[in-house]
Amino acid sequence: MLFARTGPAAADTLSPKSAGGVTAIVLAAGASARMGMPKPLLPLAGKPLLAHSLDALRQGGLREIVVVLGAEAERVRRVVSLDGMSVAVNPDPAQGMSSSIRAGLRAAPPETAAFLIVLGDQPLVAPGTIRALVARQEATGARILVPTYGGVRGNPVLLHRSLSAEMEAVRGDVGCRGVVARHASEVMEVRVDDPGILVDVDTPDDLERVEAVLQKGLPLSRLVEGRGRR
Repeated sequence: MLFARTGPAAADTLSPKSAGGVTAIVLAAGASARMGMPKPLLPLAGKPLLAHSLDALRQGGLREIVVVLGAEAERVRRVVSLDGMSVAVNPDPAQGMSSSIRAGLRAAPPETAAFLIVLGDQPLVAPGTIRALVARQEATGARILVPTYGGVRGNPVLLHRSLSAEMEAVRGDVGCRGVVARHASEVMEVRVDDPGILVDVDTPDDLERVEAVLQKGLPLSRLVEGRGRR
């Protein structure tokens, strides 16, 4: 994996005290075969899909952000502002989401206290959800925090650094689900009024549906109607 910090603000972003020492790892290295173009660059409400996720992290108070990109890394860099962020290029994203998580972990500052695993195809997560997860971790010291909406677990997930070895050991396209399952008794659910934690964009139909809701000013809850507790 190749690591680089971008932009003129780089020297100002290494504060271990910012947002409780949490580093966001944004997973945006997928091939996007079903979309016809790099998923991070898909246009949504006038800006690239990935930009929505990054804006939420900035507005949520996170200063340490690692963006994991894949084969289209240079193209994404030209279009999406990554100033002040670290970039990890995953040379083989076909190994699955776990390979991107490893790339992000290795690019994070050594003083990081916890990792917020962010899916780059979830553009509607609210900044308030980011703040709520970080605040609860600071207040409780919980090792795993998962947001819920309407009783349904979503993303992003916050994991303590003590779990990083287990996260590194994961293989395939399963993310951190196995780590969370092994530590089920330690999972703290954080209830948020944010349907965006359940909305991802995997297909052109998904993108069209999200765009329509945003253009019409409809409540985001319309995108997750009918989802039961899990």
